Amino acid sequence: MNAAFTGLAALAVAMGIGRFAFTPLLPMMQDDAGVSLAQGGYLAAANYVGYLAGALWAMRPARRDLAIRGALLAIALTTLGMGYAHGMLAWTLLRALAGMASAWALVHVSSWCLQELAAQGKTQLGGVVFSGVGWGIALAGALCLALMHAGASSSQAWIALGAGREFTWSKSILPRPA
Repeated sequence: MNAAFTGLAALAVAMGIGRFAFTPLLPMMQDDAGVSLAQGGYLAAANYVGYLAGALWAMRPARRDLAIRGALLAIALTTLGMGYAHGMLAWTLLRALAGMASAWALVHVSSWCLQELAAQGKTQLGGVVFSGVGWGIALAGALCLALMHAGASSSQAWIALGAGREFTWSKSILPRPA
């Protein structure tokens, strides 16, 4: 059961924040950073291209424990970076890197969790792992809504999302080295 909930938490971060937090943050960025609709489209597209690149890259063999920790750390750093960076070039690069890391995490977390659950004879818990995507989207959206109502800026929201994920890449809950 631990593998299922570890996977849930990791996918909540990887997908809910690394991939989908941009959606509720875009109106905030439009309001306080002057991001146009077209620029928002470019930032979203950069994340999608990064996601494709990350998914293709993740097909190569890697040590899963390092791959997962590295991907979650990259998501944390790119999310924090969105709060400190200014301008389209930096944001575009950060969104592309976040997309790559999100795909990398999805592939390696899924692979590790499903293998662990199969070894434990608990394959029926695979859905718990993938529910992390929905949990992450819902929690990121709720946090962004709360921050918006509190008058936070988009930069403050990015920083809050980036700083709030330290627990997920800690050594204690991720796979042990093979």
